[in-house]
Amino acid sequence: MVQSNSMSMLAVLYGSAFVAAFNENIVNVALVSIMGEFSIGAEMAQWLVTGYMIVTAIVVTATAFLSKRLRLRSLFFGAAGFLIVGSLACMIAPVFPVLLVARLVQAIGTGIFIPAMMSTVLAVAPRKRLGTYLSIGSCMITFGPAFAPVVSGLMVTAFGWRSVFLPSAVIVVLLVVCGALLIRNIAEPEQVKLDLMSVALSALGLFALVNGLSVVTTALPVALIAMALGLAGIAGFVFRQRRLTHPLLDLSPLRNPRFSLACVLVVVAMMTTFSMSVLLPLYFEGSLGMTAFASGALLLVPILVNAGTALAGGRTMDRRGAWPLLPVGFALIAVGQLAICLIAPSLSWAAVLVGSIAVYAGVGLIFSPSQTAGLQTLEPEQNSHGVAIINTFIQVAACIGPSLFIGILSTTSAGAAASGADASSAQAYGFSSAVATAAAVAFAGLLVSFFYAQSMRAKAPQTATAPTPLPTKPDVGTIMKHDAFTVPSTATVHEAMHLLLEHKTSGLPVVDVRNNVVGFISDGDIMKTLAVQKPSGYDLAYGLAVYRDDDEFNERLSEVMKLNVMELATPTVVAIDANASIEDVCRILGAKRIKKAPVVEEGVLVGTVSRTDVTRHLMGSFVERQEA
Repeated sequence: MVQSNSMSMLAVLYGSAFVAAFNENIVNVALVSIMGEFSIGAEMAQWLVTGYMIVTAIVVTATAFLSKRLRLRSLFFGAAGFLIVGSLACMIAPVFPVLLVARLVQAIGTGIFIPAMMSTVLAVAPRKRLGTYLSIGSCMITFGPAFAPVVSGLMVTAFGWRSVFLPSAVIVVLLVVCGALLIRNIAEPEQVKLDLMSVALSALGLFALVNGLSVVTTALPVALIAMALGLAGIAGFVFRQRRLTHPLLDLSPLRNPRFSLACVLVVVAMMTTFSMSVLLPLYFEGSLGMTAFASGALLLVPILVNAGTALAGGRTMDRRGAWPLLPVGFALIAVGQLAICLIAPSLSWAAVLVGSIAVYAGVGLIFSPSQTAGLQTLEPEQNSHGVAIINTFIQVAACIGPSLFIGILSTTSAGAAASGADASSAQAYGFSSAVATAAAVAFAGLLVSFFYAQSMRAKAPQTATAPTPLPTKPDVGTIMKHDAFTVPSTATVHEAMHLLLEHKTSGLPVVDVRNNVVGFISDGDIMKTLAVQKPSGYDLAYGLAVYRDDDEFNERLSEVMKLNVMELATPTVVAIDANASIEDVCRILGAKRIKKAPVVEEGVLVGTVSRTDVTRHLMGSFVERQEA
């Protein structure tokens, strides 16, 4: 488990991912009302979704750069600012172009929030429980779309479509307040430069490709030219990244076939969830004549099922791996979509809802595990690039899916209407055709997932047939010291100083009555308080000896010694989970540049581990192997 202070920070970042996903889907059930007010068609209105995704994708490609250039707190508050300003502008937009631009401003915040959450999870979560922590993030991204249709449907029905942007603004303001208290920086910024040409190429490529897909069924020559231009822009972007010393998006993880195939699975999953979140409201409202609120309420059921299966999928991935989790998930998606496309023309909302539940359940099983399977194959230094690549693919899929499928829906509906079908039936036929195309994509994903999961299974170590049992992978429990010295949170600084000198150590964890770690006190904390000027570093015993004859110093010393230890202790504790691996211990001690850290289990102190402990264990293991 992540230490409590890190978990509090993750809770805020999980909340930011929730509001980002919530905001992505807030306009879906309002599209019909927006189309009516501004007198535009579905092809134009869907740019509120597709354009949003394009800008998000462009920002996501730059998240690796942003994470290096800026501190986490700067990223968080900057993203919050874009979402708040964009939401307020959406509420007062007088014409559709202003509304679209305001949505694009919101998209900048979304493009920062979700990758920042994933990168932080990778930085602080134990690697062997990565699937669980990523699945929690996936649930937050899922809960956003789950509540967005219901909330926006209620707002549209009761107050009009402009009110749907108010909840996002309110939630972000609350997150800003929490973030000011709980978000901490986890890495120092680097002096890297933004390559504007890379940004331009990615923007050109994505816009042209998505625009071409949106008109492929109505204006094929224009679509082919646009898609060719888009592919050329993307190819130019990829070529430029390979030549840059500090690329905007480091594509080196894609050389790993296991990671690149996982990205394909993530794309199919995201195309499914975002496409269905747009197509289903159009079917419920356009074909069945439901209100926006009723449409959103129906969507809540399958998306909540998705959240449940996402948690189950993450835990199963941690325990058993990708087999048979991924094939089962894709099979549910493909079968559910096939059933929907066969049933939709009969205008049976109940049957379509059942099929949608199967689809969303399948997405929950594969979305987070697909990401975990890919990210676990990367080296730690590639994590930020892997997250940026996966999030870029997610946003590209979210752009391509709605554009392609809504284009198919619109074209098929128009053809059916021209053949004499009434408006409801024509919309249903269009919906059925779009879902049929999505089902074909899902069946392709099923084939890829089957062979991918089998290959992952084949590469797992087969200890049952090995001639000698393989050694279990050591964790921190095998090397830590269980008799940890501590300071009670009720102690004075004088008592803490006595313990530091008695145990000949430079720092001790501070614990409450339940033995929960609530702080860390070091000789440096005490000396910084005593010194007139902030010192670069002191040994406590040496410092006291030097200043013992200084009256002014002795007076300050007497005052400081009476203070409660928590007034000097560092509240942000770098703690290590009791289930952490040796690799996790090395990473944390090295990244934080500390010699020793407390080991906690569910927040309770169970021991301490130091660099010396790790070194002795590794050297001992090496000697044993040499003598064997």
